[in-house]
Amino acid sequence: MEKENCASFEEMSQSTEMEYLKKKWSVWFQTLDGDHDGVISTKDRDISTKKFAEIRKKLESGDKSGDKRPENVKFDIEKWWNDYIFRKLKGPEVKMTNDEFVNSLAEAYQKDNAAFREEMERCFEDIANFLTPDMQRNITENEFADGFKAFKFGQVDEEKIEDAYKLFKAAHEQLTVQLLVDAWVQFTADVDQSKQDIIMEIYGN
Repeated sequence: MEKENCASFEEMSQSTEMEYLKKKWSVWFQTLDGDHDGVISTKDRDISTKKFAEIRKKLESGDKSGDKRPENVKFDIEKWWNDYIFRKLKGPEVKMTNDEFVNSLAEAYQKDNAAFREEMERCFEDIANFLTPDMQRNITENEFADGFKAFKFGQVDEEKIEDAYKLFKAAHEQLTVQLLVDAWVQFTADVDQSKQDIIMEIYGN
């Protein structure tokens, strides 16, 4: 009986953890839906491609931080979408509903949650490497805003950026791009509800 109770508790715990992740993945889906039509598609990828072109132009115009990016640093936004968002779906016109997106992530997580977390680390490190070669360097509020816009692929609410900055500053003495990476990895792969999840606080409410 004791073994059965332990097994039942473990199953309930795993179910709760998965529901928490699915809730967060649904929020992630919303941040990716740039045109707010209820699906993520190649149109949303095109929206983010334009946004990254604007960010690249701003970076190439020369920031005042002294953070020189190597010329060979490239970020293939289409490959990023295909690898981490559309995943197994291929073709010139791809569409995913919220359920399809969440289920694809759940399948990968349940197959190997450690490998899934490593995948999410690569996912957001790819973006970070595009922004700066030194993810541990302290960044300014303006740089934080640019970085936050890069990680959020749909339309960006300036008030939410301000809220995010306040939350990050309250939790960390110094801000770095690495902290943004860590926050998004936690948001997409962490099941511990006792930890503060800043991304979920910003976009999940």
